[in-house]
Amino acid sequence: MKPLFTGDRLRHNILFENITDDEFEILMPKLQKKRCSVGDIIVEDESEGEELYLVAEGRVKIVKITKSGEEKLLALLHAGDFFGELELVDCRPRSARVVAVDECTLYVLRKDDFDRLLQESQPFAIRLMQVLSIRLRASNNHFISELERSTQRSLSEVKKLERLIEAAKIVNSTLDLDRLLKIILDTALKIVDGDRGTVYVVDEQKQELWSKVLEGSQRVKIRLPIGKGIAGYVAATGDTLNIPDAYLDPRFNPDVDKKTGYRTKTILCMPMRTKEGRIIGVLQLLNKQKGIFTQDDESFIAALSVHAAIAIENARLYEEEKTLHRMREEVRLAAEIQLNLLPKTVPTLTGYDLAGTSIPAQIVGGDYFDFIPINSQQWAICIGDVSGKGLPASLLMANLQATLRGQTLLSSSPKDCILRSNKLLYHSTRDDKFVTLFYGILDIQNHQFRFCNAGHDNPFFFPLQGNVSRLRTGGIVLGILEHFPFEESMITFQPGDLLVMYSDGISEAMNDKQELFSEESLAEVASHCHHSTAAEIIDAVIARAKKHMGRAPQADDMTLMVVKRNPS
Repeated sequence: MKPLFTGDRLRHNILFENITDDEFEILMPKLQKKRCSVGDIIVEDESEGEELYLVAEGRVKIVKITKSGEEKLLALLHAGDFFGELELVDCRPRSARVVAVDECTLYVLRKDDFDRLLQESQPFAIRLMQVLSIRLRASNNHFISELERSTQRSLSEVKKLERLIEAAKIVNSTLDLDRLLKIILDTALKIVDGDRGTVYVVDEQKQELWSKVLEGSQRVKIRLPIGKGIAGYVAATGDTLNIPDAYLDPRFNPDVDKKTGYRTKTILCMPMRTKEGRIIGVLQLLNKQKGIFTQDDESFIAALSVHAAIAIENARLYEEEKTLHRMREEVRLAAEIQLNLLPKTVPTLTGYDLAGTSIPAQIVGGDYFDFIPINSQQWAICIGDVSGKGLPASLLMANLQATLRGQTLLSSSPKDCILRSNKLLYHSTRDDKFVTLFYGILDIQNHQFRFCNAGHDNPFFFPLQGNVSRLRTGGIVLGILEHFPFEESMITFQPGDLLVMYSDGISEAMNDKQELFSEESLAEVASHCHHSTAAEIIDAVIARAKKHMGRAPQADDMTLMVVKRNPS
């Protein structure tokens, strides 16, 4: 069968099916031929028009541009069809845009000729009405179908939202991080019908991902570097990976499958972000039960991950708050321990005036002082500084106190007490823990004071008559070496003589210019206080040190002890 010429195609246009050949021959000269290229806009929406277009060759599409800029296809017309008739009938502007899909040949019928044909040819008018009726029915059917599809999409979206709301409730049902990670995974797998998976959490400090997996009946923590493997890649880039065949992806490591016997097929791996966009975790799901993971799966998991990220952040904050609470409780316990270690009262000794105080820089200090009775005539007097802060320092202080009190009863001299105490502390403390200690025994009958200084700040001895001296004899700090040849010395108290023991928190107190209060300043204040009580001397030194500090914060514990022999 030979192909139809353009005129033949035009004769068989659906609009001319009911007119006679004679009528068509009369009409033919009035038709104007028009050629269009692909993409040409033949008719613009809302334009004025008085032409009917007959498609002889090629295809055209009728489209409507929505307010959002989206192009909606209303009809696709082929050779033998026509368009533009409505504007000729109701004399209104064009209601859509017509665009050439192919190279097209069109014939244009002017409104005057269209109106004349409509009036003179009843078959033509009937045929026009039939085509318009068919198009109206088709339009109605299309509208109903679109409405049904839209309703179904809306119902589907509502169901998705309901599932998402329910999933969000489940995810936000706990602040226990381990339990939360399992809930997030179980919820995600249920939503996308996955077989198994892993929720990874980002450790920003170590630049790693961590998660907990079952090994037998135990949950153990696993770690992998950010950037390594599929989950590491997602954590590093923030990309979503939807992999239909894991073994064809070079980032997939099949060693895990070989080890476990599991066969990974499909993978959906997505980042979990905070509201600020920071990646705090990765959700990796494996093996959708039927087929591969879809775009809907990605969208749903993306929505879930927002709630999951918030829940993880809340759980982290809760864990941090619990840790902070534990730390506060630890500090409170340490402060209580330290308070119980320091003397609650100062002993009253015949012929002597004693005083002592300790002002911690924080809630808990590392300084220690004590008055230990040996017998009615002898008292051990000591001041020390334990290494560290907080509860560990308080425990070491408790250990020191117990050790000294025990050894004071067993030892006849400061040297022996220090030797025994050092050995005990060496075996009961870590290598990085130590104690500076000044320890002496005051004999109030003979007015002798034997002492051993184990690495502590050298106390000042102010005779009422004579020059000030420093009590240096002793050895190294306690707890570092098991054996050390400690030594001891003795001084004799005359009436009015004064002994001032202190910690470096006094001498090294700084002002805002980073200037030290200094040992010299301490000695200057104390040397003018021979006629003051021991407590007044302490108050004077502390007051001068704080005046020097001004508004600068106290950087270290300030401990001070004074032993004064009363004037005759």
